[in-house]
Amino acid sequence: MGASLLTGALLSAGLITAPSASAAVYCPGDPDQTSESFRRIALPNKPDMNVLVLNCFYNERGWYQATQVINWASTTGGNGFGKKFNYFRGTVWAQKNDRNKCGDTRSPMVNANASGSYIHYCTWDHANTSGMSADGKIVYDIKNDGEGKKVWQLNGTS
Repeated sequence: MGASLLTGALLSAGLITAPSASAAVYCPGDPDQTSESFRRIALPNKPDMNVLVLNCFYNERGWYQATQVINWASTTGGNGFGKKFNYFRGTVWAQKNDRNKCGDTRSPMVNANASGSYIHYCTWDHANTSGMSADGKIVYDIKNDGEGKKVWQLNGTS
């Protein structure tokens, strides 16, 4: 799903608030399976999982919102239930000149659902509009792979 379609769907569902007509929205252009926003995660003895993460940044006069949308789906549908991860958390933060101004870390229900979508965000109030961006990462630990936690650093918006 492209960035603009995804953002529109989230606004329609009331999952994110709509910035005013004067707000600027910065999202990566149409993330797909070849972008750094996509990962196929191999799961031992379970169907693999496709994960697509979109970080967006909303710039409204006087406030900024960094938003992270995490989408996941079993590659085979069906039998994607059960504990896939010992740990799975997404973090998003708003930065000004590469310094964190607000952040939010959450755990979507990837173990409970074969597919799904999760959104979280942080908002920072400030009058200066220069040098702002949204950045994020996913930290996960695959159950029974013996490799421990992995960090998936996502490029920031600009």
